[in-house]
Amino acid sequence: MIKALAFIYKKKGLSDGDFKNYYEKNHAPLATSLLTFEGYERNFVNANINPLFASLGSISIFQYQSIESLNDIEEQMSSDAGDTLREDELKFMDVAKNYFVLTQSDQLTEQRFEKKIFYTCNHEDDLTSLNSYEGLKKISDNIILESTEMFGIAEYGITPKAKFDVLKKLIQEHPKAIITSCVS
Repeated sequence: MIKALAFIYKKKGLSDGDFKNYYEKNHAPLATSLLTFEGYERNFVNANINPLFASLGSISIFQYQSIESLNDIEEQMSSDAGDTLREDELKFMDVAKNYFVLTQSDQLTEQRFEKKIFYTCNHEDDLTSLNSYEGLKKISDNIILESTEMFGIAEYGITPKAKFDVLKKLIQEHPKAIITSCVS
């Protein structure tokens, strides 16, 4: 499976709540009405939990079963539909900061989670850095397709067994881990 992980930044001055509200009530419905998605998920960042990522609003995931599916979306984004979406993005995103990475995803579970952790990895060995924390379940290893400083992004679900103290320790030991709440 191919996943595009989009790191979407909040427009300056917008709270986490206002960002999520606009995204869910306006932008996501607009996007799903204009584009054909095989998988579309928003993972919202809480600035209080993730102070190093206070300006990051969401890690949005777009899933594709093939390169042809990805090409279809690129074609749709080159049309008036794409122009409409880009115009709407200006209302709540800091578009200049946004970026995405294309990945080959090794999906380890289809289970859905309300809370997730994304962990950017510079080396293959980093993909297992969070495996020993109780209450986490590995969702996928997302290996970057294009050459960047980043090797991949490990994606974990936070299970009900996860304890607050464990998550707090995880963030202290791995400050680049990003805890999110998921909407799909």
